[in-house]
Amino acid sequence: MRTKRWILLAAIASIITVIWVVVTWRNDDSTLRVVTRGVTSYVKRKMGWSDDPFAVLDRMAKYEKSGRYDDAISTGVACAEKYPDSFTSGWIYRDISVLYLKKAKADGTRAEEYVRQAVFYRDKALRTASDSPHALAQLVAISLSIGDLFPAQRCVKYRNSMKLLDRMKQLANEDKDRVARQF
Repeated sequence: MRTKRWILLAAIASIITVIWVVVTWRNDDSTLRVVTRGVTSYVKRKMGWSDDPFAVLDRMAKYEKSGRYDDAISTGVACAEKYPDSFTSGWIYRDISVLYLKKAKADGTRAEEYVRQAVFYRDKALRTASDSPHALAQLVAISLSIGDLFPAQRCVKYRNSMKLLDRMKQLANEDKDRVARQF
């Protein structure tokens, strides 16, 4: 008889708990919902499932350090295609271009194919790059590396680097003039 009472009390407590969970789950501001969202986002970040572009850049860097260039490239492409208008897409494309250059240096038999991919993603990075000397300097370095690895296109790639350097000089002169007007 006592066991039946305990089973009945446990069943009632379980039903009340389930009802409470369902009711509070629907409210976005409830403690349960906030905790669930926090735990879910933490697990996604730790497992590498996050769509956050900064987390993707971190994951790409980890893949690169372990020599998993293809995984880094596919991760970056997936994120950049999902968020094409994000300012981080330019950074991701730049990193993908660098990864293809590393693959080209490592695999001489497919180097030309990898260099073409590096050019493709460098151009995408250029379209989304901020007009800052730092961003342009990194793209200059990529263009120079492409020119070094791809003799057939060396002059074109060096000319692209020179155009980027001219733009950097123009930005520096604009900054110099702006600072001079302030004082």
